[in-house]
Amino acid sequence: MRLVGELFAYAWSGRDNNCNSYVLAGVLKDNRHVVIDPGHVMTPALKEPGLQRLCEEMEGDDLDPDAIGLVLLTHCHPDHSEAATAIREQTGALVALHEAEAEIYSHFGGTVDLFIGEGNLDLGTESPLQITVFHSPGHSPGHITLYWPRERVLIAGDLIFYRSTGRVDLPGGDPEALRNSIERLSRLEIEYVLCGHPYGHSGVIEGGDEVRRNFDFLRNHLLF
Repeated sequence: MRLVGELFAYAWSGRDNNCNSYVLAGVLKDNRHVVIDPGHVMTPALKEPGLQRLCEEMEGDDLDPDAIGLVLLTHCHPDHSEAATAIREQTGALVALHEAEAEIYSHFGGTVDLFIGEGNLDLGTESPLQITVFHSPGHSPGHITLYWPRERVLIAGDLIFYRSTGRVDLPGGDPEALRNSIERLSRLEIEYVLCGHPYGHSGVIEGGDEVRRNFDFLRNHLLF
C-alpha cells in the first residue's frame, strides 16, 4: 500500500510473529527499491510464508521484488532480518545495518555489505532522497530508526509501538537507553510513525496529533 510519496507500507497480517515491512520504491539507480525490515522467510511456529507474502504484496502495487537494491535493517532480530539473506542471494541487493548488530547478525548466518550509523543517508544519485539515521538503542544495542524529513516519517523498528515500546528483556536490551532514544525522537516533527509490528494496531500511527498523543502516553505511563 502506498503511504506517501515513494513510501509503501506492508503490515503483517498473519497469525505468527513477523514484522511490518516498508519499501522506498524506485529511489536507487535503475529504479531499484529499498526494503526496510523484510521479516522472516517462513515464520517459525506456523510456517507462514513471510517473504512470499511481501513479494506478492509488492507485485500488487506494481513493484518488482527482483528490483530490490538495498535492504536496510533497523536491527538484526530474525523476525526483521531473516529474509534479507534470501533477497541478497536472489537480487544482488546490499544489506545494511548498524555495526553494533553485526556480530549477532553473523551468528544468524547474515552477511553485511554496508554499516550505517548516525547521520544523513542519501538514497540514489540524481535528486537523492535523504533519510536521517538515528542510532536508537534500547531494544537492541545497534537499533536504528529512520527519519524522512520531507514527509515527516519516522520508521521506528521495534523502538516504538502504538501505546507500547519494544522489549528490553532480550540480550542487549537496556531500559534507560530505550527511554532516552524515545525521548530524543519525540522532539522531531512527525506525521507518521511506522512501527515494526501490528500489535493491536496496524502499526502506522498517522497524523501529528495522534503521534504526539502516543509519545505522551509512553512518557506518562511507560517510561518514567
